[in-house]
Amino acid sequence: MRRKLRHYNEENHAHELTFSCFHQNEHLKEKDLCVIFMEELEYASVKFEFYLWAYVLMPTHVHLLLLPKKAQYNISRMLQEIKGRTSTRYRQWILQSDPEHFDHFCVMSKGRKTFRLWQPGGGFDRNLWNSKAVHYSIKYIENNPVKARFVENPEAWPWSSARARVYHEGLMPDKAHLPLLLK
Repeated sequence: MRRKLRHYNEENHAHELTFSCFHQNEHLKEKDLCVIFMEELEYASVKFEFYLWAYVLMPTHVHLLLLPKKAQYNISRMLQEIKGRTSTRYRQWILQSDPEHFDHFCVMSKGRKTFRLWQPGGGFDRNLWNSKAVHYSIKYIENNPVKARFVENPEAWPWSSARARVYHEGLMPDKAHLPLLLK
């Protein structure tokens, strides 16, 4: 039996979020999917009013670090919207642009074919409220491609806040309200 993830929507808490592609498939090797995901992430940051401090799209999963701007928010709803809109748009894109690839994303569920991009559930959510934890999380997130030996330095990975910050391209991570790292 799988435990249900509990989200804590606490004011001034950042959220380190991790979620995976269905069955750890390497769906995020697809450039078009990554582009759609980044557009939906940017849309969600405006709609739900959060600061996006760090992100990385790995072939099988995503890491995000964000801070809601409002005192009242629902992190589950934010995540559901990002994943849902990405899935819907990518499904439409596959059907229009690469229909023979569509079955790669489908599973049989209750006797019918169902499009599955993401692993069901909320993934991993950790609340952060101090500067040391926030800066450690940014480093951890951005260093994922290095640890996986895909690249030698974080800014070399195309789908990361490290690259956006260094080369001023893509979705820029927010600097606003990022706590100072006091040693």
